[in-house]
Amino acid sequence: MLVQWLALGAWAASWLTSDGSGENGMPPLGHDLRIYWTVSWMTTHLGPMSAFHPDTLDAAQLQFFPAYTELGHWLYPPTFQWLIQPLSWLPYSWTYAIYVAVSVALFALAVMQWRRWAGWPWRVVMAFPGLWVAVLVGQNSIVTLLLMTVALTQASVRPLLAGVCAGLLVIKPQFALLLPLWWLCGRQWQALGAMVLAGGACCALTLLWGGWPLWQAFFAAVATFNADIVQQGAGDIWHAMPTVFAMARLQGATLPAAYVVYGLVAIPSVLFTAWLWVRQAPLPLRVAAAMVATLLVQPYLLYYELAWLIVPLLCLAVPIDQARLGSHQTDVSRGPWKRLDDLLLAVAWVLPLQAYLAVLWTPMGQWGVWVLPTLMILIVMRARRWTHPRPT
Repeated sequence: MLVQWLALGAWAASWLTSDGSGENGMPPLGHDLRIYWTVSWMTTHLGPMSAFHPDTLDAAQLQFFPAYTELGHWLYPPTFQWLIQPLSWLPYSWTYAIYVAVSVALFALAVMQWRRWAGWPWRVVMAFPGLWVAVLVGQNSIVTLLLMTVALTQASVRPLLAGVCAGLLVIKPQFALLLPLWWLCGRQWQALGAMVLAGGACCALTLLWGGWPLWQAFFAAVATFNADIVQQGAGDIWHAMPTVFAMARLQGATLPAAYVVYGLVAIPSVLFTAWLWVRQAPLPLRVAAAMVATLLVQPYLLYYELAWLIVPLLCLAVPIDQARLGSHQTDVSRGPWKRLDDLLLAVAWVLPLQAYLAVLWTPMGQWGVWVLPTLMILIVMRARRWTHPRPT
């Protein structure tokens, strides 16, 4: 963690001493946050629709961050665009500083309960590279991590809170698509109802704010990005995607073949997780499987979303025979299986950093293509030990 702090501090100091605007060649920290900040300014001064005009967005990015020539796209729904509108009320450097503080606090809040159950020291949890990669990039991964963690963990004890958090995932709706399935299988009717109401209210408010044409522009932008960038690999984006879809395309697979390979991993993961919720498996297994499956079903997933892995790692460190976490007892894997478990968890812990480095040096490849499915297999093995416990 100290090394990560020193690296971030050195970058921040270099940027600020170069006048903080990047005009002397030092790009700002948080290259996705700079897009949020730019869109915030455009929304306030030019109107919400301006964010979906690529030429206007490119010109604004170059105006505010002239040293940063890697221009970004705007692919977020109006729900998130409305949420970030206040960002440009402050200079970017102040916005980034507040963003870092809030992200660290939200991360700590997201992992608090599972850290206590797993017995991990705070220094180990807070050193997780996924947090610092997300902060470096300036992404909203920590926000979605908190919302999904609360939704899955609290569904049976605080269903209204869980449902509201799930509904708020309309800021990044692809991560909420499977939640209704998990809750239907687990008969979490109150949480599901609260999710529908909260998500519907957010969408209705943005319709009043920006109108239906803004949503149409969002859908059109996503469709164009998927066809031109995700499916065809423009901008070397496949090297930043720890998904089997991207791996298949990089290996020369046709588009239909890549989707078939993706489906061979995604569909069993979804079915297994649904089975866990139907069976009312111990909460650590259900939460770990749901979060890993949500990552695996994304054909388009970038490295910074691996911040989510901290919660499955904590779940897998919780003895599933703990009180109130399940009705079955299980033994802990021993011998070589235990060593393999520990090795996989260690690799998964460092995976967000490796995924980021693989973007900078593409021959390294994205290990997540193999680690994420293997992590799901580990959850399957834990579930088997739950359903077939050894006699004591």
